[in-house]
Amino acid sequence: MATNSKEYVRKHYWKKYWGTKEAINKVKARVQARRIMEKEWKVSKGDSSKEVDHINWTKAWNWKSNLRVISRLKNRVLWQKKAMAARKRNWTTTYNK
Repeated sequence: MATNSKEYVRKHYWKKYWGTKEAINKVKARVQARRIMEKEWKVSKGDSSKEVDHINWTKAWNWKSNLRVISRLKNRVLWQKKAMAARKRNWTTTYNK
């Protein structure tokens, strides 16, 4: 296998990023949020059409008051809007000095 093949790059990127403590802790936080909502009977284990959303955008805060269940599509749209707002905010502070 050549060192520049897609498989090689994908495999080593996976180990390089997902093997870090930061990435592992992010996954743990998402799983913990899902488990909290499962205990509340708001989502079921195999339900892939609904996702747990953090209201204040901080994924580390898994309080019941900060979590809500929304559809997958709505969650993606909300995160795209947030990303666009952040990019716009960074652009205006960087280039309009």
